[in-house]
Amino acid sequence: MPVVFDVAGSVAMFRKPYTTTSSVSYPFPPPTAVAGIISAIVGLENGAQDYAYSANFWKKISGNKVGIKLISDIKWYKTTLNFWNVKEPQKNPHIQIKHQFVKEPAYRIYVDGPIEEQLEKYLSKNSFVYTPYLGVAYAIAEIKYVGRFENKENSNENFVTETIVPYDEDISDGVEVDVLKSGGLHREIVPFKMNNERNLERVITVLYSANKKRQGIFIKKAGKLEVSRVGKDTVVWFPEWQRQS
Repeated sequence: MPVVFDVAGSVAMFRKPYTTTSSVSYPFPPPTAVAGIISAIVGLENGAQDYAYSANFWKKISGNKVGIKLISDIKWYKTTLNFWNVKEPQKNPHIQIKHQFVKEPAYRIYVDGPIEEQLEKYLSKNSFVYTPYLGVAYAIAEIKYVGRFENKENSNENFVTETIVPYDEDISDGVEVDVLKSGGLHREIVPFKMNNERNLERVITVLYSANKKRQGIFIKKAGKLEVSRVGKDTVVWFPEWQRQS
């Protein structure tokens, strides 16, 4: 039975890795960030006390899958932050870096897999082991437990989903999306999984609604997509995080 919870905050910044001088954000937490939020709630160790680049929580988060839903409209906030100039402090002790933040974000996260029981235990008590945040440590996440629901079968034809839709070639085979009826869609490539040393193992292409009315994504045929009803929501699941060999 999938566990469902909401995350929100005043700002979020899920930095796109290819940005350098200016920090640009994804509009939603990619699956790698969701894995971090889940791990923080239940207290999965990352091993950073031994090596700064360690991400050992992937050993336990693997075998689970998630769905992600945009609750609020995507609003951007741009500003400049002051940082210490550690490279050439003699020239100028501070440097200013432009940042793009998501303003007043809110997302719904669906989790299905072995970690459900452990996750529900903390969410139902409104507690967590480590402080969850939205991309950066100064963007503290507000967590709200929604509940635990049955994973019910959903029609694979002519349905609407408000969740983000994975759209990689190996997943999207046979998928038919009605873009016009959906009111327009955005396409993005996001990080999907890392290994225990924080090296990126896989990226995934996704579709999400560009319509501010959030009327959802109209799908004529689901093809290989995994779709189910969770509570009142039609969820399109990301692939399961596979265990490392």
